[in-house]
Amino acid sequence: MADNSPEYMHKLTTRRLHILFGATLVIALVIALQFFQLMVIEHTPTAGSSGPAQRVERGPILDRHGNILALQTRLDTVTAWAPGIRTPAQTARTLAEILDLDEELLLQRFQHEPGFLFVKRTITPTQSRQIRELQESGQLEGIHLQEDFGRSYPEGPLAAHVLGYVGIDNQGLDGIEYRFDSQLSAPSGSQQGDAFGNQIILTIDSRIQAFTDQLARDVREEREADAVLLLVMDAYTGEILAYTASPGYDPNQFAGFTSEQRRNLPISYLYEPGSVFKIFSMAAFLHLGVVDQNEFFDAGSAYERRSNGETLFRISDLGSYGRLRPADIIRLSSNVGAAYASDRVSNEQLYHMMRQFGFGEHTGIDLNGEQRGILRPPESWSARTKPTISIGQEVAVSAMQLLTAGTVFANDGVLLKPQIVRRIVSPEGKTLQSFEREPVRQVLSPGAANSMLEMMVGATRDSGTAWRARVDGIDIAAKTGTAQMLDPTTGGYSDTAFIPSTLAIFPAHAPRIIAYTALINPQGGEHLGGRIAAPIIRELAEFLVPYLGIPRADEQIYREAAGVRIEQQHLPDLTDTVPDFRGLARRTLMPLYENPDIEVVIRGSGWVARQTPAPGTPLSTDTRIILELE
Repeated sequence: MADNSPEYMHKLTTRRLHILFGATLVIALVIALQFFQLMVIEHTPTAGSSGPAQRVERGPILDRHGNILALQTRLDTVTAWAPGIRTPAQTARTLAEILDLDEELLLQRFQHEPGFLFVKRTITPTQSRQIRELQESGQLEGIHLQEDFGRSYPEGPLAAHVLGYVGIDNQGLDGIEYRFDSQLSAPSGSQQGDAFGNQIILTIDSRIQAFTDQLARDVREEREADAVLLLVMDAYTGEILAYTASPGYDPNQFAGFTSEQRRNLPISYLYEPGSVFKIFSMAAFLHLGVVDQNEFFDAGSAYERRSNGETLFRISDLGSYGRLRPADIIRLSSNVGAAYASDRVSNEQLYHMMRQFGFGEHTGIDLNGEQRGILRPPESWSARTKPTISIGQEVAVSAMQLLTAGTVFANDGVLLKPQIVRRIVSPEGKTLQSFEREPVRQVLSPGAANSMLEMMVGATRDSGTAWRARVDGIDIAAKTGTAQMLDPTTGGYSDTAFIPSTLAIFPAHAPRIIAYTALINPQGGEHLGGRIAAPIIRELAEFLVPYLGIPRADEQIYREAAGVRIEQQHLPDLTDTVPDFRGLARRTLMPLYENPDIEVVIRGSGWVARQTPAPGTPLSTDTRIILELE
């Protein structure tokens, strides 16, 4: 029988209170120990050390001319010790207003998260000042500011898909920030106090990047496209000069964008390339010697394959072209002619050559998330696969793969690896690693590569599909494409969704630039690559020709006709003093960019009118030479 006497109940109640008090004390001690570890131990030098715990300041990311694209910032992080907040409601209201946070949610955290908590990381200097002023007046008890590292991207969305972004722990999460995280955050020098990461010098030219960003944005808005891709590469080195995917995002507020909005389309979005692919299949036929430049192919009617009196499949053109040479097949973009030419090779030969161009494998660019594309092995091909691959169907590629494959035509048949980083430089200015021109393999004979360039120049003539890419005084080698997108509801090709594109190399006879553009699902009726993608190349070339100092043919003719003898300019040697660069043309200055020991900024176009420092100034490793051209 239970004892319910007052004396017994008093003892029982006292015992329960002791147990509750003991449990509460234990919990409080655990919380106090955690706070002590976070706020004291982890911020106190370890035994035997003589300075503060080491922090690594992340190195900057710069463009090829030394313009800063990403840099470390030192900003305050707001923390709280919940037991020290005497007025939770007022504190939550004040901080919510300053930090743009949800007041109710913040109050719940103060009331239900015992101990130490982060309120907001890396706040702005203005927010820090407002909080400090309140603390100095005796408000915001239990709220603390501690210096933390942040990351800033001064140019906002510029080259965002290349740069990537970092998380709250100062670790790279995407792009160069992710791929070169260990180099950017590598400790250097003393193990006491703060350490500094290495610098990453990109191949990107900020001025070209800004132009392509604006051009792609304008085209996307005009054509109401889902996206516009525009890539620019140095034809000889494989260096990426501009890398645009519109719409982009701002890495300063990356969390405000969805993963799909941040997706790196030039290396991850796969699609059938369409007719631009004909330059690779036809070049393969020329290289293998199965097609002669002077022979004719019948493109007067459709290409058909029949069995037992029934048509297995049919490939047609927009019109009837009659008998065409290989150059005409490229100029007019004849599906029928390319399909008939494909009959000259085996499945294995075509597959091998397309793999040689790099399709179905990674390009090796130093960015995360690259897709290898789809190029199925010959044993899985159907009767129609070979001719349809030859015209850019039944194969899936990325924009970067197409751009990179173009290096074969610009380099006498040699495929180059695309480069996005030029150098890794220590905090002290020492070059730790240089990324040089990297040939991958010989894909075509020089003769076949140069023949294809000539055919692509023909495509920009009056009757060619790429004539809208033409620029006065510059031989543009180009090939257009118009790919049908897949309809997810039917599994077949869509009649309304297309990807128009153009690949271009110029000047054709001394290649400096390879450019590729594609519009994903433009609206408004126009969808042909020759009509809406080729003009993008023309606008790009009209900007790049004067900017890079590429001479036009008519300029050369004018000078010769005037009887003016142009002396060959030579770049002065770099000794212990700054040379006199005045009067030199931009193209003469280009080798300066290859010198890892100096920093050069070239502004404008034409010839050097002013320079800083002046000629004769002592030259050191940290000298920055600025050349202004007019």
